[in-house]
Amino acid sequence: MKMFKFMILLAAFFILLGVNAMAVSNPFGDLKEVSLGNAFLNIGGSLRFRYEYQNNFNAKTYGNTKDNHLLERFRLNIHLKTQKGLETFVQFQDTHCLDCALKVRDFKGKCPYVNEMDVRQAYLEWRKINSSPFGFKVGRQQINYRDNRVFGPGQWGNVGRYSWDALMFKYEGSYLDLDAFFAKRIFYRPKAFLDEHYPYDVYALYGKIKRLPVNIDVFYTFKFNRADKDKYGILFKKEQRHTFGLYLKGKQPLYGKNYFVSYSGLYAYQTGCYPGRRLRISAYGWYANLGLHFKAFVPQGFWLRYSYGSGDKNRNDRKSQTFDGIFGAIDKYFGRINMLCWKNLKDYQLTYQLKPIKGLTITIDHHWFYLAQREDYWYYANGKPARDVSATGSDYLGREWDGFAVYDLNKHLQLQLGICRFLPATALAKSGFHEKADYIIFQTFVKF
Repeated sequence: MKMFKFMILLAAFFILLGVNAMAVSNPFGDLKEVSLGNAFLNIGGSLRFRYEYQNNFNAKTYGNTKDNHLLERFRLNIHLKTQKGLETFVQFQDTHCLDCALKVRDFKGKCPYVNEMDVRQAYLEWRKINSSPFGFKVGRQQINYRDNRVFGPGQWGNVGRYSWDALMFKYEGSYLDLDAFFAKRIFYRPKAFLDEHYPYDVYALYGKIKRLPVNIDVFYTFKFNRADKDKYGILFKKEQRHTFGLYLKGKQPLYGKNYFVSYSGLYAYQTGCYPGRRLRISAYGWYANLGLHFKAFVPQGFWLRYSYGSGDKNRNDRKSQTFDGIFGAIDKYFGRINMLCWKNLKDYQLTYQLKPIKGLTITIDHHWFYLAQREDYWYYANGKPARDVSATGSDYLGREWDGFAVYDLNKHLQLQLGICRFLPATALAKSGFHEKADYIIFQTFVKF
């Protein structure tokens, strides 16, 4: 079976190379900017194959397990835009997993690998209506801002982590861009139409302050969860959580255009309550990122990043101090193996990036993971408590190496190779987790 999967991946690779050769003459050009009177039609999409080897972890757990499988994801995009600016966008998605050790039945109602042909996005958008600063976006949509720490699309996963049925009002002025929206998160069912939602509502404001030398954003979200569990038995907490936050990003030249420092950061405070448990929420999360960019023969750079998500100091009082993220990306920031999330976590990260030739980017990350509070749980990537490690007397969870090479042959075809290893430290080893975890991927991606 391993050889069979390898041959399928190899065949997919050569198919995509054939598509790449065709792309030189742009065979998809006839489907772009097709004039339909007062509107223009664009049809495109993407096809992705990814082989994954997982050692001592999978999408559900960390431990004595092993898997290698082939993921497939196809997306078809249809975009219609009138001359007055009214837009309609529909995205169909079809995803499968060949020879996964975890089957659809191993997941409650949803599966991160399988979503047979369905509508992932379908929205109507009109920005700056009749030259005014006002607009709207309504329907099923992907929501993301800046570096995806706040409302990230979750594109690495085969199905896609986030998609929303939302009503969004937009204001785009000279000094401020503001989105105000109500949204319900789509619950991905593997073999049924996506007409179900998670048992919570989200209300949000996201503003970008303009005409400043740096990017400054302010945001507010309110998560209102009415149920302790959904109809599949997946546990949730009745919750009313308010998040207030600030985002900053900029850069400072050092010497010419090839030497500069970049910086970014975010701070978010959460308050609210768990009505059913009479618990008050008081939590916070933040990160700081500093990068040095330079060109010594080829473009390269170093980054230092620190991420913090507060944990609960006392699980027996009436205060919950565990930060809960803001619907953002996970694998991009807390290790590509996806062992942890932005809850009760201190993550020290060092990154080196090199671009030796045109189109090729090599990135090496090293993470050191610690608990923010030893008395709280270690939380897995899905946000659920993985294990109580307070009895170990240590807050050092482990470290992870991630190495990725991404090669863009042209604007249509991309190849990617990744090799990662997680090394457990004292807190995990003393609680029974001794195994090193390995993750290897090879991916081909074509867009048209």
